[in-house]
Amino acid sequence: MLRRKIDRILSEGEGKQLAWLAGIALALFLVLVLLGSFWALGWTEILNLYLDPGSYPLEAKAGSQGALNFFSLLIAFGGILVLNALTVSAFSNVFDNISEKYRKGERRYKLRGHVLILGGGRQLLDMLRALKGEREFEGCDIAVMTSSDVEALRDLVETALDDPKFCKRLIWYRGERANEDDLRSACVSSAARIYIIGEDDEPAHDSVSVWTLGLLRSICEGTKGPAIPCFVTLEMHSSMDVFNYLPSPADSRLQVEIVNASDYLAEQLLVDTEFLPVPSDGQSLRIVIAGFGRVGRSIASVAAQICHFPKGSRTVVSFVDTGMQEKMDNYVANHRSLFDLSHYTYISPVGRTGYVPQNGYGDFLDVEWEFIDSHLSSELTRGLLAKWADDPAQKLVLVLCYEDAAECISAALHLPKALYKAGIPVAVYQKDHPEMLEAARATGQFGSLTIFGEASEGSDALFLRRSLYGKRVNFLYDRKYGGGSATPDEAWARLSFAHKLSSIASAASIPLKLRAFGLEPTRAAVDALSEKDLDVLSEVEHRRWMISVLMMGYSAAPASERKDRSRFKELKNKEFIHLDIAPYCEIAEEADKDTVIVKNIPFIVNGDPIAEL
Repeated sequence: MLRRKIDRILSEGEGKQLAWLAGIALALFLVLVLLGSFWALGWTEILNLYLDPGSYPLEAKAGSQGALNFFSLLIAFGGILVLNALTVSAFSNVFDNISEKYRKGERRYKLRGHVLILGGGRQLLDMLRALKGEREFEGCDIAVMTSSDVEALRDLVETALDDPKFCKRLIWYRGERANEDDLRSACVSSAARIYIIGEDDEPAHDSVSVWTLGLLRSICEGTKGPAIPCFVTLEMHSSMDVFNYLPSPADSRLQVEIVNASDYLAEQLLVDTEFLPVPSDGQSLRIVIAGFGRVGRSIASVAAQICHFPKGSRTVVSFVDTGMQEKMDNYVANHRSLFDLSHYTYISPVGRTGYVPQNGYGDFLDVEWEFIDSHLSSELTRGLLAKWADDPAQKLVLVLCYEDAAECISAALHLPKALYKAGIPVAVYQKDHPEMLEAARATGQFGSLTIFGEASEGSDALFLRRSLYGKRVNFLYDRKYGGGSATPDEAWARLSFAHKLSSIASAASIPLKLRAFGLEPTRAAVDALSEKDLDVLSEVEHRRWMISVLMMGYSAAPASERKDRSRFKELKNKEFIHLDIAPYCEIAEEADKDTVIVKNIPFIVNGDPIAEL
């Protein structure tokens, strides 16, 4: 700690360095004055020799002449060492080297109980803002290791945070997260929490992060200490698909959670705000997604998992982009088990083609899909948007997800006027600098605009809330069906990556459920639910769960084979076929799994006591 403070002081300019040199000179002089009292040397005599070593030797006084001469020599040498111009220059060079290494992130320190962030990507600033306000991390060191320019990144962060006291807690390291020596130098095995976020625009971001995770496990292997929560941010959905099939290692100190970066952005919009309207009884909710990139697919994924409503309401996810035939074929192939059970339609200027659930499985999902092969600005798409905006049988929202910021802005400002007049909610994805859209919103001429993405500050930047809620959902299942664990953390540590994501998705659907039923997350409100409403909520949860596990890669069994549950575990664990992917009425004996969640919404959201299981 002292060493780090000295490094920081030395890095702050020549004035601080000279102040340190003056302090050293004064301290040495005071020590010499104290020692000189043994030979009855006054401070003026010592000062004379200290400032002018050329006045040596002094005439002997009382006492031992040899000892006195030796002490006089010591004073002269001290003056030469500390005050001589060449020595001062040498000290300055040493300090300059220390200062330069500190500024470039090349100094290393022994840390314990710190938060370690591996990477300097766009998430970093939101994470640091959250750490500044999070009481759990109050006073702890925060180490950031990046392969980018440390000085430039530090300047950017400190300017944005504008909090010198907090910034003194930041430790900047220049290093590669995929390098074992660099990781060891960051004291990973003694960290309290680790975030692997990587750098922006890396060509092999996910592969490097997965390699980093393996190195962290290797470094922590055999070490003693508490479990270390480790959050890994991945960019590609295909990477998530791989982790869905992997178990969570039970013998590692690392408690790993995988977060898809664009799914996280979608959650900030769809879960943590009231952007999505709640359809009335029998109405559908239509979510139009312009742009078929990673963010657009994440909006669709999160929406499909949380948008489930009572009393016949359905959700329609409509993609709009050019070259949609190939994109649709690829998307359907990647989610084959979901689309085997789904209604979906391909629409182009020359007509439409509809697809229905595969024969023999049944028609019981409440999410439908459309793939519109056209520009958002085409007459086809503009006509559909105007028609949908005026349709009383549906609620409409539009999410613009183009990767190019200018394209998103242009699209937001040139929608059909019917959408602006009707106040249709429009969300616009922005990576950086949302000022233009904020100015457009201030005019009041462009309807209801919401900005989301990296340019908008994250509401759960450290993933603490989504993790906590997911742990609580899983703890309920563990208490009811898994034999029980002492704490939610212990039950969470044993869980596979796929089931962690399923528990998080279950918790993420709660805010929309509460709004759909006009329900508060209190024990009194939940206990007051009628048996009918409780059953309807449980069915809604079951329909949500089915979409979630289908998107994770589980498949349904044909209706003729679902009644035989003798091979339930074998099919689920070995073949990824889940017999509970079925209409709610078919699984009456399993409905308690959904009711457990509904009855314990107050526990999941507020940590209230668990209702009787």
